[in-house]
Amino acid sequence: MSDCKKQLISDVAEALVNKLSSDKVEIVSDEMAIALRDYEVTKLSRELVTYEGVNEQILKRYKACLLIAGKSPKTVAAYERIVKKLFEALQKNYCDMTVSDLRYFLAYEKSRGVSNRTLENTRVMISAFFSWLLDEELILKNPCRTITPIKYPKEVRLPFSSIEIDALRSACRNVRERAMIEFLLASGVRVAELCSIRLSDINFDKLSITVREGKGSKQRTVYINELAAKHLTEYLSTRTVCGDYLFYNKKKKPLDMGGVRFVLKELGKRANVNDVHPHRFRRTFATGLASRGMEIQEIARLLGHSNLNTTLTYLYSSDENIHNSYRKYIA
Repeated sequence: MSDCKKQLISDVAEALVNKLSSDKVEIVSDEMAIALRDYEVTKLSRELVTYEGVNEQILKRYKACLLIAGKSPKTVAAYERIVKKLFEALQKNYCDMTVSDLRYFLAYEKSRGVSNRTLENTRVMISAFFSWLLDEELILKNPCRTITPIKYPKEVRLPFSSIEIDALRSACRNVRERAMIEFLLASGVRVAELCSIRLSDINFDKLSITVREGKGSKQRTVYINELAAKHLTEYLSTRTVCGDYLFYNKKKKPLDMGGVRFVLKELGKRANVNDVHPHRFRRTFATGLASRGMEIQEIARLLGHSNLNTTLTYLYSSDENIHNSYRKYIA
């Protein structure tokens, strides 16, 4: 038996030591020795110098294309991180990677304790990258095409109930907190958008706000109701900061995303409401509009979604609501 075959069997046995009994490991080793009898086994060379330059150029082109397509810097960074991790694990030219390589990478990530949900997100990003390579005619076939989606348990993400909203309102200690939650409930903006809003973006006459720094550098108009306008006006009339941003922290600096999350988390503790964060206000906003009969296309525009499937993930229908709708429409 060649040294490569012996090394392969040894490596597999070592990997199974903590997963199987010694008897079973020995059986696997024996069966591998028999199965490999008619095969030639060679160890591939993994020299970094061969691939780093080529892969670096490919990754630069890919990042540029993502940015041109309107992807946010945060999204581009996430794709770059996964693609780099792929190279670090496989040490191959991206254009030479096979479906077996990609399956190995996903299995390796799984062995590190990565959840199936995260693993599926990784698969999607890898698939997008190789689809781009195919479109750019850098490869002849997409090796990720035959890798099926990874199933994971769907998490039910609930909006705030009316009781929870009342509790949050009662727990507010100052006009800024009340203005913030009413604004989030009425507008459905992302936390990054909330932090970027300036007073010059708000039209109190039309109760509208221009969101200029949304995801992917898009621009859209959102709206607020009279209640949110009332509390915003009260907050603005009492604050001591003269800057143009809407919300400021105690150090009189524009409130950042971490600051907003901290304010809402502390508010949730005082109100005894679990899972209080900016995105849940966005989900509550969307679900409320849907329950009142707004078309999903209109909800998607208010949320800044280009894909209706994304909007659908924000909408929650209780069994009671489904039952009532069924009784309303059934003959």
